[in-house]
Amino acid sequence: MTTQFLTETVTTPVNYNCDVLVCGGGTAGVTAALAAARNGAKTMLVEHGGYVGGTLVNGAGPLHSFFNLYHAYPEAGKHQVVRGIAQEIVEKLQARGESTGHMEQKRGGNYDSVITLIDWEGYKALALEMLQEAGVQLLLHTDVVSVCKEDDRVHDVVVQNKSGREAICAKVVIDTTGDADVAALSGCEVEKRHQTTSVGMPFSMQHVDMKRLVAYLEDKQLITQLVSGGKLSEGNQAIRLGFDLKKVPEFTQFMEENGIWGPLGYSLHEGEFTYINGTCIKNVDATDAQALSDAEIKLRLQVKQLSDMLIRYIPGFEHAYLSWTPEKVGVRLTRIVKCEHVLTLDEIVSGTRFPDEVFLYGFHDCAPRITIRDGKWYGFPYRALVPVGVEGLLVAGRCVTREWEAHMSTRNTVSCMAQGQAVGTAAALCVREGVLPRKLDVQLFRRTLREQGVFLD
Repeated sequence: MTTQFLTETVTTPVNYNCDVLVCGGGTAGVTAALAAARNGAKTMLVEHGGYVGGTLVNGAGPLHSFFNLYHAYPEAGKHQVVRGIAQEIVEKLQARGESTGHMEQKRGGNYDSVITLIDWEGYKALALEMLQEAGVQLLLHTDVVSVCKEDDRVHDVVVQNKSGREAICAKVVIDTTGDADVAALSGCEVEKRHQTTSVGMPFSMQHVDMKRLVAYLEDKQLITQLVSGGKLSEGNQAIRLGFDLKKVPEFTQFMEENGIWGPLGYSLHEGEFTYINGTCIKNVDATDAQALSDAEIKLRLQVKQLSDMLIRYIPGFEHAYLSWTPEKVGVRLTRIVKCEHVLTLDEIVSGTRFPDEVFLYGFHDCAPRITIRDGKWYGFPYRALVPVGVEGLLVAGRCVTREWEAHMSTRNTVSCMAQGQAVGTAAALCVREGVLPRKLDVQLFRRTLREQGVFLD
């Protein structure tokens, strides 16, 4: 079929001016906007959805990981390597009774020694409050549709929302859209890497008898991960639970045919088992509307079938019901932006340190098969957040790091939160110092991060 084209001439009003524009209010975008505003920049945040948090509250489950992998490497000692705004958020949620804080994972501790559970609705409200307190101007239900450049420098971003098309003029733009939408529209060199991974969809169930479920799984020796204690409600104290359903005959064929693993979930409140994760479809280009729609339909039907099977076959689920599915399919990897430095798996597992590192990280999602050497941590360089060839733009989140096995560390929630604080701080300093991101004084930048709670020892 021959594609037909429409030629349009549009006039778009510049309705907003700001110092720093953050595009995408997800895991990295929230901390980026907070950091920029707190460092004195007039900051705007535009977000596609009706709330902020993105993957963090749309199916990411526990936050991995603020600490190094000390259960697998006891000689390394226990160290909290991610702090700053990410830690502040956890502390505020704890004070509200909406997080268990950092919990030791004795069973499965060679995967992640500490997990951090939060109440998603609590996070949504807290994040909005913190953004408002910092003076960030939010535009929700807003999509980026075009970028204007002059001499390779981004200076205006065109958005579309219920008001129509509007332009935002900014001194520095931050792309935390996940799919690198702004970077791609800006002409950055990007590469699609969706063929190396899968998309998935978690779900929640209510009226689950967790005591009965855990007892059954213990008896059948199916448990892969278990954390108990510190629950936000009385009753059974299992808050983190992973088990191998493939070993249950009624599930084996269904899971193998559909590529389902696990599941892995948690239970913050009595009778609730949420973030039941394991559904997946490989090689989905989530920047292709039809491919994304087809995957969304298939996964939602898959979730319904799996939840029905749990009710029918697994003790503890007899009186349960499917209570929640996320706003959209969970995407790990689409476009990757070519930056001044691209972290490799070897640099990660070797615990490489960099003179321009802006935070430290010690978790890998393929543990225990892949871990950071000796249970330590690696540095995340500022250059890995600065795109090649385009000025006035910073990127953060799952749109960086090309190799799949390297990306399985850098895309995780706590890494994205730390990346967000880094680019937000950098953008504000660029505005204050009158320089472009590529020319920012790295030592000034690192000193500012230290002063604001980021661990760079």
